Amino acid sequence: MNPSKIFAIIGLALLPAFAHAAKVVSVTGDGGEPAPRIAVYLDCSGSMAPYLEAVEAEVRKQFPDADVFKVPAIKVWVDGTVVRGGASSVLPHKPAPAGPRVSLDTSRLSPTGKEILARYAGNFEVGSVGAWVDILRTEKRYDALVIFSDFNDQVLQARAGNPSAQTYVDDAGQRHLPEAEITDDRTVLEKKWEDLWVGSFDLANAGKAPALYLFSTRNPASRILQKSAEVSGGKFTLIDWLRPDGPPKPAN
Repeated sequence: MNPSKIFAIIGLALLPAFAHAAKVVSVTGDGGEPAPRIAVYLDCSGSMAPYLEAVEAEVRKQFPDADVFKVPAIKVWVDGTVVRGGASSVLPHKPAPAGPRVSLDTSRLSPTGKEILARYAGNFEVGSVGAWVDILRTEKRYDALVIFSDFNDQVLQARAGNPSAQTYVDDAGQRHLPEAEITDDRTVLEKKWEDLWVGSFDLANAGKAPALYLFSTRNPASRILQKSAEVSGGKFTLIDWLRPDGPPKPAN
């Protein structure tokens, strides 16, 4: 399915909030076209808790066949040149004794979602959204990946063998700054994971990868996620008025 067609559908139907924020006015395509195959990442961190239940209910109402992955946090960690929990490894599922964890309720997942969760639940626990994106960015069985979060967490990269040697930090509090003002001591090799993400999502324009859509209730998404969404034909949308303490809902 064409990415622009997916966005039109997602913008109108995934959540009423998305429809307004995206300012989409019509759905393209005819009624005979199959529904888009969508994977949703719900950030289940404490700061998202007040409205996750309502969001998930609306997602499932509008897209009953969507695969919803409920994962704590929205972090991207990179150890040396490797995204933590990414596609290069399969990690065992070891849920924390308390607090939010990766949802293992497979009853509402498609066969594709069940397969991915069975294989990579441990990766998502260890690597958060970084692992999820690194694994699903090449998943052709989905037309679109949707991330719903407040994007409070960092992108954090450290030099191989020396976790204290941070080479790059994309902090939520600094995302209003020009990228040129962000300290970045990485080598070309250490930046390769970003090039792989952007290259993968660029294939969405030819229908060879899922498009990426980002919806935030508070902060701008990390720079690499926004770049990936843009090149895929997707979009970042701020829906801060969904928060209980957010601004008033914009008028139609």
